[in-house]
Amino acid sequence: MSTQSKTTKAAPKTAATATAAPKTAATAAAAPKTAATAATAASETVEKTVEQAVEAAREQVEKAGAAATKGYGDFAALQKDAFDALVRSSEILARGAEALGKEYFAFAQDTATANSEAAKALLAARSLQEVADLQSKIVRTNIDKSVDESGKLSEMSLKIASEAFEPLQKQISVAVEAAIKPRSV
Repeated sequence: MSTQSKTTKAAPKTAATATAAPKTAATAAAAPKTAATAATAASETVEKTVEQAVEAAREQVEKAGAAATKGYGDFAALQKDAFDALVRSSEILARGAEALGKEYFAFAQDTATANSEAAKALLAARSLQEVADLQSKIVRTNIDKSVDESGKLSEMSLKIASEAFEPLQKQISVAVEAAIKPRSV
């Protein structure tokens, strides 16, 4: 065996390999700097993305909070208006009940006065026929007055009920409109 086969001959250096070696060494020396720059850039990108996501989430939370606050404010105003409508309705009913009471009392007083006068007339009657005629007239008069007064009180009651329900009806309409109105977030 010859010694030549055991030793390896080095490849002859060419001009291309001679200039490539320093470039490879420079590239190898710059690789950690490039990796660090890439890592820094990636870190900055991640940081910017996280900041944008946090900002977007903060904006959404603020919008949702504002909508909830506005919704609560709207609800509170609606409830206040409903209570005010109930108070107005109650006031109308109270005034109406007072007017009905006065009307009924006036009717009762007129009836008592008429019955007192009728009793005096009955006592002054001179015959049984006159008593029967007076009694018939008194009954007819009382029935007519009662029917008329009942109709008058019924009309007053309906008017009072209608007026008392009006504020509530308006508030119900407002509440229904608010309930079906689309909400923006």
